[in-house]
Amino acid sequence: MTRHVVFLAAALNAVAVAVPSAQTLRGTWKIVSAEDLRPDGTVGRYPWGRRPVGSIVVEGGSCYVQIMSGDVPGFGSGASPIGEQMTASLLTSYIAYTGPCTFDDAKGTTTMKVVAAWRPDYVGTEQTRFYRFEGNRMIYGPAPNSIRAGDERFTRRLTLERP
Repeated sequence: MTRHVVFLAAALNAVAVAVPSAQTLRGTWKIVSAEDLRPDGTVGRYPWGRRPVGSIVVEGGSCYVQIMSGDVPGFGSGASPIGEQMTASLLTSYIAYTGPCTFDDAKGTTTMKVVAAWRPDYVGTEQTRFYRFEGNRMIYGPAPNSIRAGDERFTRRLTLERP
């Protein structure tokens, strides 16, 4: 009898580890790194600098994403007012969006219907992201090769951990 209980517990534990679920995403995740990878796996660029800050929060069927550069920009004197420089900098160094989200555990995806965002053209879109777990970290991002910068295509990889 004891041997069967141990076997059943081991089998259930293996299933729990092998299949990520929406339940494991629940809570707050702090960003550790953000990289845009080339097809060969090398880092092509750091979309929010080498020290991004931000988090992803998943609670009660809603998701919230906020990421910004941890590098403090300098605004030198020039032809345009500092306010214009800050506005331009914010559009390239900050993102935030939120909305209800659903999960497909079999595919390892989450899809958010964006109801509020830092850019008006994001509102009303559906954003699907892939996730997987590596130890206590979550790897999260859009579809492979979906990021375009100039003539290059990248795969965005966000690495997050619980605070």
